[in-house]
Amino acid sequence: MRKIIPEIFTKKLLFLFVENRKKTFNLKQIRYYLNSVIDIKNLKNILYDFVKRGYLISSGNDKFIFNRNLDLLVARTKKRNIIDLETGFEFKPRRRELKGVFDNELVYYFIDGKSNVRIFCHKNREEIRYVGKVIEENGRSYVKVPKKDYKIIVNEKQSYENELVVVIIKDWIYENPDGKILKSLGDEKENNTQIHAILEEFSLPYVFPKNVLKEAKNLKVEESKKRKDYTKELTFTIDPVDAKDFDDAISFKKTNENYEIGIHIADVSHYVTKDSVIDKEAVRRATSVYLSDRVVPMLPEVLSNDKCSLNPHEEKNVFSVYITFDSNFKIINKSISKSKIISDERFSYEEAQFIIEKEKNNIPKELTILNKEKKVKKEIADALVVLNKIAETLKIKRSNNGSIFFNKEEVRFKVNNKGEPTGYYVKKQKKANFLIEEFMLLANVTVAEKIIESKRRGVFRVHDKPDEKKIAEIESFIKRLGYNINISNSKEPNKAINKLLKIIEGKPEKNIIDMMVIRAMSKAKYSSQNIGHFGLMFDNYTHFTSPIRRYPDLIVHRIINDIINNKTKSINELESLCLHCSSMEEKATKAERASIKLMQVKYLSNKVGETFHGVVSGINERGLFVELNKNKCEGFVRMKDIPGDFYNFDRKSNTIIGQNTLAEYSLGDNVKASVLSTNIEKKHIDLKLLDY
Repeated sequence: MRKIIPEIFTKKLLFLFVENRKKTFNLKQIRYYLNSVIDIKNLKNILYDFVKRGYLISSGNDKFIFNRNLDLLVARTKKRNIIDLETGFEFKPRRRELKGVFDNELVYYFIDGKSNVRIFCHKNREEIRYVGKVIEENGRSYVKVPKKDYKIIVNEKQSYENELVVVIIKDWIYENPDGKILKSLGDEKENNTQIHAILEEFSLPYVFPKNVLKEAKNLKVEESKKRKDYTKELTFTIDPVDAKDFDDAISFKKTNENYEIGIHIADVSHYVTKDSVIDKEAVRRATSVYLSDRVVPMLPEVLSNDKCSLNPHEEKNVFSVYITFDSNFKIINKSISKSKIISDERFSYEEAQFIIEKEKNNIPKELTILNKEKKVKKEIADALVVLNKIAETLKIKRSNNGSIFFNKEEVRFKVNNKGEPTGYYVKKQKKANFLIEEFMLLANVTVAEKIIESKRRGVFRVHDKPDEKKIAEIESFIKRLGYNINISNSKEPNKAINKLLKIIEGKPEKNIIDMMVIRAMSKAKYSSQNIGHFGLMFDNYTHFTSPIRRYPDLIVHRIINDIINNKTKSINELESLCLHCSSMEEKATKAERASIKLMQVKYLSNKVGETFHGVVSGINERGLFVELNKNKCEGFVRMKDIPGDFYNFDRKSNTIIGQNTLAEYSLGDNVKASVLSTNIEKKHIDLKLLDY
């Protein structure tokens, strides 16, 4: 017999009334709604108790209606808190109030006479999806979802032993919710299954519908005659060595003492028309997702890798931002147009970096994409050298204006054809990366200014000021390390942050401080309301340069197209689209982190017992996190696995202190740890501290 949990049961019961506020229900109707899981006598007692509390009104003859004088507010649950949708205030209800409520769910709540937050019931429960493993126990089946303290009961005839499945919640009255298996993802040990599980966990689509693929394959578009012809200009792309789609190209032309630089962006809007089948799927996805072993594209590959991509030696339709610099690299003119180009050369970042550093046009085979010596036209090599000088000038100007520069080291895993990690490498930003970054930033600013000038509604990439409390935490932390930099009281906090990031370059605590600064920053997002970009210190900024992989850029292209052609139509529900794109971007980022964590766990699963040097990267009441220096894998050390004493968490100083020795562990401390165990299902690494 399954046990009914009162807090869960009452939320389901109250949902009936709050969603039918004007309707009166009798006992028979209410019991039918509850699938007769409770007898009439007990149901009657509960309902009259709700009348006493002021939730319901009795209209006589055992009939009940919602009390519309009850002031219910709406919030979204976030972990163990709720956030009011109207004010943004965050509340922490008692643990029992959250029973029967899912994370990230909309709920009705109220504040009682004792100032306690009371969750009334859920609101318009959306389809709740989870990924987990089916376990059979005592003749019943349930899905165990990692990091959830409940089981999802399923009634399936088919066996799903050792498989990961997608399950939806059907109902919740008892201690554990009832669910239904939608599909199996396959054997839990297979890498493909684990990656698909991550995509399902964050509701990210990864299979294109047949009608989308068909439309993309058969797409025939008339060539536009109203395009400027830049096909004769010196043009090339610079991308990662494994890139398959090319959004952007750079052209270079010297006239007298001036330099004309073209920043050319694939005109995806020429192929993907608004409200087409492909466009609706692109809206749904909103972004390409970059996982540890693959890319899940926003557009079908026939578009992203072929028709739209700026492949070398092919005539392509683009939007062009033209910037003219004088001999001192000062901007003297800007223009935006629709045009066509032909890329003369495709460079990897490594190839471009060699030319910039050595100022030679013969690239050795070990640095080339095709692994054979590559001779580049002298005029292209010369252009790269000049472009790098212009980019460095732009970067210095940004730095003087307070633009924040992160140079965080990122670890990427080498994988075999089964998707298993075989090694790792550190990804570093070099001059070739900054060259492309500076010109893309310049194009984005130019386009944002054009939209502002036109007085039209647009899509902007906005970034608010950082969290003051977190900035104070950074200051407290860095002072313990001997850095006396005042950020919160500085007239130019951006420059103070840059000073800190520059000082810690090459220091053991670099990655920790980088991460603390990043976490202190507000999340950049898309909005039709332009509030500027704090991190870059731009008053006007948008995303225009990656329409193959970001839907907001495609929207901006359509807006710029209307400006060029003097069309006055506006895009409907623009802010709603911005919110959706921001949400999908956040999900994609979380999925990327989960895939990297999966690779970390897999990589260390073959290194149990091995010892590594690391840095304390996080602390809580259960123990501390350690980031291993070489491979940047992060594991957790439980209190019991810290040797030499019994340790307690001191919340005030954010340290762990030994009861007898008074030994302390703080953020940034250098430690030595061994790998105790790994758990692929939970994406968790357990470490044990060793005497340093």
